Amino acid sequence: MKFGRIVRKKGILILTNAVKFAFNVVFAYVYQMIFGPENTLAGVAVNIGFTTLPDMDVGILPLPMCGIIIVLYTLAGIVSQFAYAPIGVAFIVYFLFVVVILLLSSEPIAMKTSISFLLCFVFCQANPVSAERLPIRLLSLFIGGVLVSLWLLFRWKHHGIGKNGRTLMEQIRFCAKRPGYIFRCALGISTAMVIGMAFGLKRPMWISIVVMSLTQVTFEDTKMRIKYRSMATVLGVAVFSGIMVRFIPPQYAMVFILSIGYLSFFTSQYKYTQIVNAICALNASLFLLDAQTAVVERITWLAVGIVLVLAVWGIEYIIKRFNKTLQVVETLKSRRKNCVDT
Repeated sequence: MKFGRIVRKKGILILTNAVKFAFNVVFAYVYQMIFGPENTLAGVAVNIGFTTLPDMDVGILPLPMCGIIIVLYTLAGIVSQFAYAPIGVAFIVYFLFVVVILLLSSEPIAMKTSISFLLCFVFCQANPVSAERLPIRLLSLFIGGVLVSLWLLFRWKHHGIGKNGRTLMEQIRFCAKRPGYIFRCALGISTAMVIGMAFGLKRPMWISIVVMSLTQVTFEDTKMRIKYRSMATVLGVAVFSGIMVRFIPPQYAMVFILSIGYLSFFTSQYKYTQIVNAICALNASLFLLDAQTAVVERITWLAVGIVLVLAVWGIEYIIKRFNKTLQVVETLKSRRKNCVDT
């Protein structure tokens, strides 16, 4: 009896994950067919929003949340075009836009609501489109935002979510309580993006995503992610180089990628999902790079991303120490003045 329940439970899990995986594949395929291959990655980000945000009780009123979704997706397409601008201008605009994203969506921090919006920005910035194709990209992001919003409204109403949620201004004030985290994310991601521009990288997102992923609220969480992402990258490279490149013919590579992609639905642990992400990213890069170059760049930009994240933590520490020193000096001046007055 107990064994039968376990089998049924596992069977339901296998079927559920198969349906979720099939939906993701179909969504990406249809999105690409409608809006063009240059918007495939943007569609992936929208799909993440579609499959996560409607099931989250993030404590915001439904209509403001829908506004945030549509505006941030669409703005990501506009701001990402500054990849064609001078590096200094791009850095300032990127920094400010990441701040906007986090002021609107970084809380509740445990739910990682901002991931979909940050990924959309990173993906679009890594693949800017021509002026002729820009309207199509913006239309794809706007429609994607509308679809996510409609599904969110339906799900939230069905589950009674958001009735007593925060207003837009309350959400901004809530998110603004972590200025250090917002500063580190904005500085790290914008710097990573302009590094990609400066070096003319074919896969600039490889450094931007590393910085985005490793920048956490606490330094302990950052160290843990550095450890897991480094190990996952090494294992992913080993599987890619030792199995895919050597033993799997190119015509069957996609079958292998889809298989491990499906298996990744059985865990949400960062240290495991990053192995799959590394393998998939390396395989996707073969359209632009040879296998050896892809491996070298993957490892190189991981290392650069880690150094950048740690450097930003260092900058924040120096700023805090400087401000604390100023406070001490002001306190001493105030006491000295009071002593003189008395």
